[in-house]
Amino acid sequence: MLSVSHFIRPLALSLAILSTLAACSSSGKTSTTRVCKNLASNQYCVQSGDTLSRIAQRHKVSVNDLKAWNHLRSDTIQIGQALIVRGSAPVYNAPRPSNAIALQMPVQGTIIATYSSANKGLDIAAPRGTLVHAAADGTVIYAGQGVRGYGKLVLIRHSPTTITAYAHNDNVLVAEKTNVRAGQIISSVGETGRNDGRTALHFELRINGKHVNPAAYLR
Repeated sequence: MLSVSHFIRPLALSLAILSTLAACSSSGKTSTTRVCKNLASNQYCVQSGDTLSRIAQRHKVSVNDLKAWNHLRSDTIQIGQALIVRGSAPVYNAPRPSNAIALQMPVQGTIIATYSSANKGLDIAAPRGTLVHAAADGTVIYAGQGVRGYGKLVLIRHSPTTITAYAHNDNVLVAEKTNVRAGQIISSVGETGRNDGRTALHFELRINGKHVNPAAYLR
């Protein structure tokens, strides 16, 4: 005959496991609020319950300024959206390795999209035809529009491990194998390959074949 303890021990073990799982489930709950990554020092991440009016009041700016800086056509904003709340463009203070390449801003404009796992670079809005400059000395290794989603694209190799990319150009003004200096004109801003119809340069930095945040390397 089976003893009572034969049933109690498995039951106690099961209760202990269920208790542990419940504790893990409770501690592992994910907040419904999205977190913006790689924010500039003058950007704010929209949270649940935020409105443009509240954000403007909190940062002591006008709603019209917020809409102008962020190119908003309405008062609609999304949770997790990065908004510029001071000045006309993000001011980056991200640290970079002391021996890293120093890049200059490739075009004068307004940053409308920062680096993220989805964006892989910076989107800098500027009027069509605004001149784009090489961010550092290097050699043009690609100039064309054969890469899907990038429109007219220029790739510059700065070292065996470092490449910058300049996408959605209106016109490409350099040829492959051309050596360029930092600040040299390489293209003009356009909208080729973009889905939103905006004229903006998409600027990427790749080190050892991997995308990194260009903001950390801008001087």
